[in-house]
Amino acid sequence: MNPKESTEQMSIEYTPGPLLDAARNTPTALWNDSADPDELRQSISFGGVGATCNPTIAYTCINQRKDVWLPRIAELAEEMPEATESEIGWQVVREMSIEAATLLELMRARRDEVAPGLTDL
Repeated sequence: MNPKESTEQMSIEYTPGPLLDAARNTPTALWNDSADPDELRQSISFGGVGATCNPTIAYTCINQRKDVWLPRIAELAEEMPEATESEIGWQVVREMSIEAATLLELMRARRDEVAPGLTDL
């Protein structure tokens, strides 16, 4: 599976509970400390509005989804034969961040259809 394909199946239902209540009823902005799409979907279901990514987070995501990311890293090495390991690593961080941003954009668009005028902090 291509990492970018994971945002195509957008089905997230909100999960009732204290995190969702806080996100809806207080000036709380829940950010997920991962760009893993499955973890981000869960965070969004609790009212999450953002995600962070850095090399350490990316490394964790790669290890959790080796079936997805190891083939992509091999593709990047072929596409960028002069690139260093660091440059390939930063490209993976970029791709994870873009994937997370796409997922968040899709969720915001869906929310805006259901609850126009509701804004994130």
